[in-house]
Amino acid sequence: FVVPLLGHERGLSASVIGSILGAFAIAAAAIRILMPLVAARLREAAVVTWAMVATALLFAVYPLLPTAWALGLCSVLLGFALGSVQPMIMSMLHQITPHHRHGEALGLRLMAINASSVAMPVLFGSAGALIGVAG
Repeated sequence: FVVPLLGHERGLSASVIGSILGAFAIAAAAIRILMPLVAARLREAAVVTWAMVATALLFAVYPLLPTAWALGLCSVLLGFALGSVQPMIMSMLHQITPHHRHGEALGLRLMAINASSVAMPVLFGSAGALIGVAG
């Protein structure tokens, strides 16, 4: 949701903003095609750790990028990082949980994702209400 806001602030057209969002989606899909090669060389924990560190760094610099090309490149890198996590998390869950508890582990994962989708806007909205317009 930040890309349209940043793009509008920088005077980018809707098609450029859409291209930046599309670059993220294409990168996230492309890395999943390459995941068998990555998984053959690296452990799941290493990929997840790398992806989370890279995501944090990219999110930190994203608002500071001045041009559409820089935003697009950062979106592609974010797509690679975030697209690599989901298959690795699923693999880790299957490896660390007993066979008869795979369904429970996947259910808890999905519940945590959906709970955060509800809780985060409420928490950030509450923080914004406390800070108010002056913030």
